[in-house]
Amino acid sequence: MTGISFDPAFFLTEISVAFSYLPVVAVLSIIPLFLGLISGTGLALVNIYRVKYAQSLARGYVVVMRSIPVLLQMFIVYYGMQAVYGSFGWDKTRINKFLIVLIVFTLEAAGFLSEGIRAALTSVDSSQYEASHSVGMTRFHTMRYVVIPQCFPVAIPVIGSSFIGIIKGSSTAYIMGIIEMIQGTSMKTAGNYKYLEAYCAVAVIYWGLTILIEQITRFAERKAVQYMKGGFEKSDYNRKFA
Repeated sequence: MTGISFDPAFFLTEISVAFSYLPVVAVLSIIPLFLGLISGTGLALVNIYRVKYAQSLARGYVVVMRSIPVLLQMFIVYYGMQAVYGSFGWDKTRINKFLIVLIVFTLEAAGFLSEGIRAALTSVDSSQYEASHSVGMTRFHTMRYVVIPQCFPVAIPVIGSSFIGIIKGSSTAYIMGIIEMIQGTSMKTAGNYKYLEAYCAVAVIYWGLTILIEQITRFAERKAVQYMKGGFEKSDYNRKFA
């Protein structure tokens, strides 16, 4: 019986390989976060302002996206696209799998972020809205200069946690044939079966990314709190419209 072996040299090699796939992880994470943040904010505002008909659709969308695993979403979208291509007689090999992954990650991010953003927006006391309207501020100016600055400290941790979740979820892109960190490092083990070193290397990279994002999130949160301590009298609205 042989003991468990671990090759430090191959482990370091796999770390460098994992680093080479960081651009793929970045694209699969940053784009869905950005687009999901915009879409999620829209869904949150629809729910907050109780837009007729649209509110029910927004709530249903959030429930569906938060209920279906991301892997299953990718299967549904991919095979749904195959059915569409087949019905029109198009070449199914032209389906862009990378784009499908981006779309699925964005749709899921929007569903999860919308609830966090809604909670952040509703954390601002209703008296702030009333006071803003009483001095003649429009709904847009109220959101931009009063509500959004005050909800930043609440929203930033939510966005940071969602970003970490998207980064970790990007590892599922391999199911669509996209070579990301796990798949890329696994290919280097062909013939030597040193999967332990490969997976440990990827784990270290994900761990480092998580720590980095947590630190950035805490820094941004502290800055937002410092901004809030400055008070509304120092806001952009007063400088522009006072």
